[in-house]
Amino acid sequence: MNLSHAFRSVVDNAKSFGATAALHDLQQRAVNRVMPFQILKGMTALLSDINPGLLDSGTFRAGFLARRDVLAHAVPEFELTPEFAEEAMDKGDECFALFDGDRLASFGWYSNQPTHIADGLVLHYDPSWVYMYKGFTHPDYRGKRLHGIGMSLALKSYTERGSRGLISYVKSNNFQSLRSIERMGYRVFGEIYMARVLGRAVTWASPTCRPYGFRLESVAARTSLSALS
Repeated sequence: MNLSHAFRSVVDNAKSFGATAALHDLQQRAVNRVMPFQILKGMTALLSDINPGLLDSGTFRAGFLARRDVLAHAVPEFELTPEFAEEAMDKGDECFALFDGDRLASFGWYSNQPTHIADGLVLHYDPSWVYMYKGFTHPDYRGKRLHGIGMSLALKSYTERGSRGLISYVKSNNFQSLRSIERMGYRVFGEIYMARVLGRAVTWASPTCRPYGFRLESVAARTSLSALS
């Protein structure tokens, strides 16, 4: 860990998010010098909690993409690969997008099935919720709240289909994202702790994750301590 960079990060976090946030980030950095470790904040969004202003896409065209349209945009510019897109769609996941005319501006992926997140770990959750992941806004359109608008419109559509709402997570030290999505209407319900010990993934979900079926499992070893909570 670069001490100069760490110090700047602590100072910046203290200025922007307060001393508690800065201390938490410092603790995360310290633990990660010993072993890979993260805390994921589980959260849900209900249509009734969403800022109504985010349900208006203005001049942007919004909707779910057909397979051919997804594959047409599976290029580095949008941080998508054809392999990822095919696998996600074969699993039944959907892509909700915003267009500026014919130009793709922002999108997010949605699933109601267990979803691989990283390093051989699969996120499980109650399928009555829809998991939102891999949100992307093109650099030319950032700062226009398109990520929040896209999520809110997708939430409206899924609620109308009978889903309870959206479920997702944010890393506990990603303070900017936490602030942004809480303003949007998300509510934190619990935490998942994840670490790698001697190369093996170990996870633990807080008791408040149980009603949501929210947990991580290792693809290879099925290692999960959530049952011990």
